[in-house]
Amino acid sequence: MGRFSIAVAASAALAAVHVAPLHAQEAALVFERDGPWSLDAGEDSCRLARSFAHGEDTLALALERNRADNMVRLVLVSDVIRTFRTANQIGYSYWPDGAQRTAFYARSETPDGTPYFNLGNAFVGPDPFASFAAGAGAGGPSPRNTSGDNGDVTIPPYDRAAEREYAAGITGISLGEGLLQPIRIETGSLGGAIEALQACTDDLLRSWGLDWEAHQTMTRRAAPIGPAYEWIPRTAVTFADTGKFVGANNPFRVMVDATGKPTSCHVHWPTLDARQNEAVCEGIMANGAFTPALDANGEPMASYWMTDYFPALSRPFGR
Repeated sequence: MGRFSIAVAASAALAAVHVAPLHAQEAALVFERDGPWSLDAGEDSCRLARSFAHGEDTLALALERNRADNMVRLVLVSDVIRTFRTANQIGYSYWPDGAQRTAFYARSETPDGTPYFNLGNAFVGPDPFASFAAGAGAGGPSPRNTSGDNGDVTIPPYDRAAEREYAAGITGISLGEGLLQPIRIETGSLGGAIEALQACTDDLLRSWGLDWEAHQTMTRRAAPIGPAYEWIPRTAVTFADTGKFVGANNPFRVMVDATGKPTSCHVHWPTLDARQNEAVCEGIMANGAFTPALDANGEPMASYWMTDYFPALSRPFGR
């Protein structure tokens, strides 16, 4: 899949305001729909994108998904989005829910030089990790295993119907914390958009050689046996690499057969160098062991385990 490169028009310069508390009182720039959703299905992920307009200013929103779960990677492209110089997070909320969420973001530029903001994984629905710690980010403070039962927490299988119901009630996305001026994107109901992403994800699972229909009614996810961080070399990833994982970059997908054996390891949206990713995957393949996924009848089935490096593969301090 090619790099996201929706062209957007340059916005007029925002008036400079120097007192931070006043920014929160400014009226939000409201962006209305300016074209239909477009779906791009790649080998490892699906992207649904749409353009929005506020007068002559434009903004592109993309929802990216690389696994069968109720999360999307939120990507925004616009000259209008401007952050405080010291901001490393952006606050956002779905409307009319209004619950505040925050995301550490990765900033870059499209080929034409337009600012590109990647807010990482955002749950479409309540954050399942919100109870683990206060101040959760977009993906929440995940437990050690983010895709199953590790003895501390059991994450239930993906509920497609619940996600569609929640998405149908979303009418907009607001952005506030960290921005010089708040923004509201009038998305309209996201029910149809999420349904399209679900169908695209079904195709992803099919392309990975999995029974996508069985995954819709599975009763247990594939999950590591023991701490997954013990499988990989201590020197594979260093503290200096931490920033490369912001924006849900470089997640690992491990294909797991019905006996719990890992059969292959893949990297999505890579930001680590190839040597490092090879070292992590080699460690998983040589040392990894899983409890297999279970189908609707409780029988073991081939599936996959997908996780971001933090926290499932990162070694806790002192270990």
